[in-house]
Amino acid sequence: MSKPHARIMGSGTSAVADTCTVEEILRAADAFDYLGLTELAGLRRLTDGDFDNGREQRRNHAFYGLEVSLHPAFERRYRLNPEDFDPIAGPAASGDFPLPTHGPVSCSGTIIVHESGKDCTLGADCARLLRGFLEHEGATLHRRFCPSGPDWAR
Repeated sequence: MSKPHARIMGSGTSAVADTCTVEEILRAADAFDYLGLTELAGLRRLTDGDFDNGREQRRNHAFYGLEVSLHPAFERRYRLNPEDFDPIAGPAASGDFPLPTHGPVSCSGTIIVHESGKDCTLGADCARLLRGFLEHEGATLHRRFCPSGPDWAR
């Protein structure tokens, strides 16, 4: 999933169609599914090549909003299935360079990605509210209340 993810984060969703094969996009979508990020797996739609009528901006906004749950999803999957991951090799494994430690992994709330912004389900109690909505346990596209309706990112 690394290449398509990096292209989107660096240059937007249309960059994936320009620089990744359909197979790479579909494998990335499968990886998002594996991590339990089914809405991010919706990047399968990027193979349609349709970025007209503001669709690219909507897709970018949706992807960037949903992406806040990627790091916690890796950590959750590792806790559940550590055998699915290769062991760490090199200096970090021997203790020469300790792995970085983090504060609280994430806010326990869910980010609701709207057409015009993002909200945490915990509201003002969101532990990450002042840090740009970084790292939340979950993220989902809105289901109501957006001017273009529930399918605006499609």
